[in-house]
Amino acid sequence: MRYTHAVYVHTPMEIRMFQPVHFGLYFTESHVRNARSLQGTEPFRAAWALLHQRKPLDLLGLAQWHGLLYRFDDDEEAGARTVGILQQDDLTPAHPSSRLETIAAALTQAQCFELVRDHPAAFDRQGWLERFALTVDALNQDGSDWLHVEQLWLNALNLAASIVLEQEAPFWQAVDAFKDVIRRDVHPDGYIRRSAPGPAGESLVRMLLSAQALILTAEMALHAGEDLWAFTERGVSALTPTPYLLYYYYYPEKWRWDAEIEGDAVPDEGESHLEIEAVQALYKRHAGLWEMSQHRNWSKDRQILLDEIRPVQDQWGGGLVTLSHGVIAPKRKRFGLFS
Repeated sequence: MRYTHAVYVHTPMEIRMFQPVHFGLYFTESHVRNARSLQGTEPFRAAWALLHQRKPLDLLGLAQWHGLLYRFDDDEEAGARTVGILQQDDLTPAHPSSRLETIAAALTQAQCFELVRDHPAAFDRQGWLERFALTVDALNQDGSDWLHVEQLWLNALNLAASIVLEQEAPFWQAVDAFKDVIRRDVHPDGYIRRSAPGPAGESLVRMLLSAQALILTAEMALHAGEDLWAFTERGVSALTPTPYLLYYYYYPEKWRWDAEIEGDAVPDEGESHLEIEAVQALYKRHAGLWEMSQHRNWSKDRQILLDEIRPVQDQWGGGLVTLSHGVIAPKRKRFGLFS
């Protein structure tokens, strides 16, 4: 069963449509049908195996995992476990290491709720929605000193909350904030200007997670009536940072943004001290953006990375994303001798 809610807003230039599909926040029934039809083919075979073999240790990750089992396997028992976890009083980290962790936990809870929103188990949905709304409101109270990456993740959470709570006005506010970032902050070369400043040595983390926040926002909005993937300004879109960041997975020593930066962000001329093992582990922890980007726009370079890190499991980025968004690489064309 799906719940849909449509609102049409007429403007002088366009008709805007708010139509959230309550299913998986980042994916729909068509994604599930695709994964089932291709379950004997890579990368789906490995993703299905991981779904059935591995379970996260933390409670929120477990809720997400069982919710995915409910959606992809029609496993009502697993869905009931997610419902049971969600009905606990507080799933936010007891001692979060950062504001980002708190925001990401709230965003993951939003996905978990959407995964089991239609589950037949007894569930105080209204009570959960009220608690979730209070959590989102509290996070929005004071962002004056927040880093740019934190603001981008908060905007992603606000858009998710507008879908979960079926609130039209906050949805368009989050959409407009996303578009403003594309217009102002994403450089045509791929870096995100305002995500570089901050604690020294962490700029790659900030820029990678900023790119992921944009990707997640675009994917959620797509399933609620607004195709933010298609939004471009001066040739820039949500996909623009991905090839830029992809390069540094292989060559982190070339990164030049690690100095303390004041004012306008510019690359530092000093030497990078990033270790390739740590950088590649970081990319693998937050790999959902690569799978979602590839699903939207296939790239040979991105495929090389995905072949190395699949199946993608990214709790902050949608869970087992290879299962929901995996694509099969197109077959190479054979050419004649002089083709």
